[in-house]
Amino acid sequence: MIHFFSALGTDAIFDILKQSSDPTAIYTGEDLRIQFANDAMLKIWNKDESIRGKKLEEVLPELNGASYSDILRDTWHSGKAFEVRNIPITTDVNGKKITLYYDFKYKPVADKAGKIYCILHTASNVTERQQAWELLRNREAELNLANHDLSSLNHDLRSSNEELTTVNREYIEMNRKLDHANKEIYFLSDQLRKDNSDLLSGKTENESNISELTLHNKELNSQNDQLKHLNDTISLLNEKLTTSEMSFRDLITQSPVAMMLLKGEDYMVTMVNVAMLELLGKDVTIIGKPLFNEFPELRGQKAADMLEDTYKNGVRHSDDASPVMIKKDGQLEERFFNFSYTPYVENGVITGVIDMAIDVTSHAEAIIRLEENIREKAELENNLRESEQRLRSILETMAEGVGVIDASGQMVYANPMAQQILGLKETEIKTRTYDDPQWQNLRIDGTPLPSEEHPMSIMMKTQKPLTDHEIAVQPPNGDRIYISINAAPMFDQNGVLTGGIGTFMNVTERRLIAQSKDDFISIASHELRTPVTALKASLQMLQKRGMNLTEETKVRLIDQSVVSLNKLTILMNDLLDTSRLEQGHLKIDKKPFTLSELFEECCANFAQQTERKITFEGELHEKIVADNQQIGQVMVNLINNAIKYAPESDIFIKADLLDAKEMIISVSDNGPGIPKEKLSRLFERYYRTDYQGQKFSGLGLGLFICADIIKNHGGSIGVESEVGQGSTFWFTLPV
Repeated sequence: MIHFFSALGTDAIFDILKQSSDPTAIYTGEDLRIQFANDAMLKIWNKDESIRGKKLEEVLPELNGASYSDILRDTWHSGKAFEVRNIPITTDVNGKKITLYYDFKYKPVADKAGKIYCILHTASNVTERQQAWELLRNREAELNLANHDLSSLNHDLRSSNEELTTVNREYIEMNRKLDHANKEIYFLSDQLRKDNSDLLSGKTENESNISELTLHNKELNSQNDQLKHLNDTISLLNEKLTTSEMSFRDLITQSPVAMMLLKGEDYMVTMVNVAMLELLGKDVTIIGKPLFNEFPELRGQKAADMLEDTYKNGVRHSDDASPVMIKKDGQLEERFFNFSYTPYVENGVITGVIDMAIDVTSHAEAIIRLEENIREKAELENNLRESEQRLRSILETMAEGVGVIDASGQMVYANPMAQQILGLKETEIKTRTYDDPQWQNLRIDGTPLPSEEHPMSIMMKTQKPLTDHEIAVQPPNGDRIYISINAAPMFDQNGVLTGGIGTFMNVTERRLIAQSKDDFISIASHELRTPVTALKASLQMLQKRGMNLTEETKVRLIDQSVVSLNKLTILMNDLLDTSRLEQGHLKIDKKPFTLSELFEECCANFAQQTERKITFEGELHEKIVADNQQIGQVMVNLINNAIKYAPESDIFIKADLLDAKEMIISVSDNGPGIPKEKLSRLFERYYRTDYQGQKFSGLGLGLFICADIIKNHGGSIGVESEVGQGSTFWFTLPV
């Protein structure tokens, strides 16, 4: 099914893109003319909407002569997407010039035939990513400088501390164990990276965002590796600094990485460099004070637990982007750190912990925001899919037809019910306008419906809703149908008419019933008037000239009056029975009786009315439990129809057992038969057929009443007939 929203047209799509916060532009043609640019893109270019329709090189002359334009033209011809990253754009924010960084993507858009009709240009603000990269590069430079200084210091220490070799053997063994532990940590880290890779591979829809997360993770891993390397260096230095306290102090003081030495069970701040003081928001007065006295909020946090484990058990710990709640300038805030804890050993005894840390809060928060954006986008996409699915389900299951037209009147959507009512597939419907001559739209009276009188035309012209407007439609190969249309206009955000939506339902049955009622009133008036007129004439004749009439004439007039009265009685009974059936007041008085009794009563009714031979055969002595009067009424009606419509045929009535629980009774004749197309309507209310073009008297209620009586008895009724072969009406009853 074509998406409902695609029916709204190009202007609606442009309105959606215009409201997007992501910079977006659309170019067409080899000369790259700007057909669309939303406010976000115009802000990047520092342009206004007057640039629409102009060439890209005219709007941005700095592109002239550059390979950039050639690449875009190649994109137009080749159909290959083109992307540039980290493009600096200087703009004004609150009167200040700042530089923002963008990733630009140029994607050709082709039709189903593969022909490119535009290039979609989108931009993503990656300023935070660029700032994070610059921060990491600065940190990397600082770490490289620290490594260089440490290497020089290490060289000096190796030359001056050779006498510590024997003492340091124990520390070497301890470091061997620590190395083993580090290998396990690296293994776990590698497994986590693999798991992360698996997760990334499954997120194809957010490939760009995931790529950024991967890059962030690689950078964090690089930082972590650098910290581990630095920590290894410190551990090595720690082995050789037991008798060189002043050199170790210089190492901490001069390190560009935040470092401090905590000693004793109360974790006394013994040494701390400027970088660590800035990170903690403290000054040198914290030296000589217990760490948890200065930062009581650290107790119970993961970082504090690791610190205590390092001191008490000699376990080296490190963590990446670890969240820590810490007070800074009197305010408790969450910060993120890469840190490493290394045992500080003196004379073979752990006396403290060396703490190294890097504040990666801005980087971690950038990643968190990016992940939140990904989640929000995924949730939004999911909500849109669910909304679209709900809308699709509603449209596909509606009992009414739904059609959508654009501003030109072209059909752009038709739901399944619309296709069913109109007898056409959606692809056929969409090739037409609502007033296409192929529809053969008609007025209710059957005359052609002018285009300006069509409900959709009236709605489009007045731009106001229209309800329950009925028209007729004549399909090329079918019966005429009647539909009731509700129409409503559709506007864009600027109040411009973009099309309309129409809902319609098939009211053919309602129209035919109304027509049948009109016909019935006309027929009933005529049918009632005929016997009443004849009865009135006979009675008036007897009243005025009764004394002068012969006995023979009097008998004839009385007989005519009785016949007219009987016809009138039959008509009145049909009307009363129909009314009782509709209201459910036709009660059934079931009693057992034999079919022979039923047939004898029927013969008595027709003995004086016809000389036609009526034959009964079959299970005549079978007993049934039913309303004798109502079943007799059915039999009389079927026999009377056979007499009326097959005037030269004998009548055959047969009763047979279908099984132990059901009996079938049929009334057959050898008359002219009934055309196949009329059989399905014989039991409809008010329906009357004809015989060789001749209309017979009656209200068209007899067979309708028979069908309801048999249905109320739990049976079924039907007819079998072929033209020239006679007819057989049958019904079943339970026994």
